[in-house]
Amino acid sequence: MKKSLLALAVLGAFASVASAQSSVTLSGTIDAGVTGTSNDWHLGGSQSGYNAFTISGREDLGGGMSAFFVLNHRFRVQDGKSNTSTGNPGDASNTVFWRNSFVGLASGAGDIRMGRMLMPLQDMNGGFDAFDTGYVGSTHTGGLTATVRANSTIYYRSPSLGGFKLEAAIAAAEGQYINDTAGTFAAGSGFQIPTALLNKERPMGVSLRYAAGPINLGLAFDKNTADYDTTGLYGSYDFGSFKLLGQWENGTINNAAGTAKEDVDIYSISARMPVGAFIFKAGYVWGTSSLPNKDANKFGLGAEYLLSKRTSLYSNVGKPGGDRTNGITGATDTKFDLGITHRF
Repeated sequence: MKKSLLALAVLGAFASVASAQSSVTLSGTIDAGVTGTSNDWHLGGSQSGYNAFTISGREDLGGGMSAFFVLNHRFRVQDGKSNTSTGNPGDASNTVFWRNSFVGLASGAGDIRMGRMLMPLQDMNGGFDAFDTGYVGSTHTGGLTATVRANSTIYYRSPSLGGFKLEAAIAAAEGQYINDTAGTFAAGSGFQIPTALLNKERPMGVSLRYAAGPINLGLAFDKNTADYDTTGLYGSYDFGSFKLLGQWENGTINNAAGTAKEDVDIYSISARMPVGAFIFKAGYVWGTSSLPNKDANKFGLGAEYLLSKRTSLYSNVGKPGGDRTNGITGATDTKFDLGITHRF
C-alpha cells in the first residue's frame, strides 16, 4: 500500500511538472511537382521554403512573460538532402537548421530573440507578393542586397500599438554567410557582395508596419555585412473580392562578376483573387538601373485549388525579360510548375 501511494505521489509530481511545461510543436510543408520550361523539366518542390519542417515551443513563465524557441530546416523533396548552397565563402552547406534557429523571451513590452533568423526587411517583404515568394510565377522584389538571414543576431519586436509595430535587429560582424546577401534581380543574372567585403560591418535593420482592417503598410531599411544599404516600401489593401499588393525597393548592388556597382530601383504589383476553392494570382515586377541597358521585368500568372485548409494543387507560369537577360542562356524562357502542397 505504501509503495502504491509513493508511486502515485511520484506520478503526481511528474504530472504537475509536465502541466507547467508548454507543448513542443512540429510543423512544416511538403511540396512536390514538376518544374521546368518547354525544353526541359524536373521533379522537385516549387521553391526551397515549401519543403521544410519547424520545431517550436513556448513556456509560460508567469507574470505575463514566456520563453520560446524555433528551429527551422529546409530540405529537397526529391532526395531528402539539405537544401543549402555550396561553393561560396561562409555558406550554409554544413548547417542543419540553416534557415532559423533562435530562442527568446516575450512579455507585454514585446519580445527579444537571439540566434539566426530573418532580418526585418526580408521578414516583412515576403508578405507583399501574391505568390508568397514561391512558385515560378513569383513577382517578389527579393530584397536586393538586404540581409536575408543573419547569424549571431539580437532581434526586438514591439507589441502592436494602435496598429503600429516596430522591429529592429543587429548581428555580429563576423561569421555571416555570403549567400545571405545574394540577390535575384533578374533570372540568370544574380549578384552578390564581393568576397573581400564579407564580414566588414555588423548587419542591421529596422522596420515599421501599420496594419488595421484591410490596410497593411510597411517601411524597412537594411545594411548588410558589406555596408550596402537597401530601403523598401510595401503595401496591400484587401478589397474583399481581391487583394492588391505592391513593393518598391532601392539599393546599391554588385553585378554577378562583382566588377560594377549599380543603383537599382525595383517595383512589383500583384493581386490575389479567391473564387470558391480557387485562388487566382497575377503579378508584374520590373527594375531600373543606373547603368545603361540593365532593365529587367517578369510576368507571373498562377492558380491554386484548395482541397482542404492544409492541402492544395497549383499551377503557375513566369516569363522574365528585359535587357538584363540578354546573352544569358535560358534567362527569358517561360517557366512553369505544376504540383501539390501539404502543410502540417
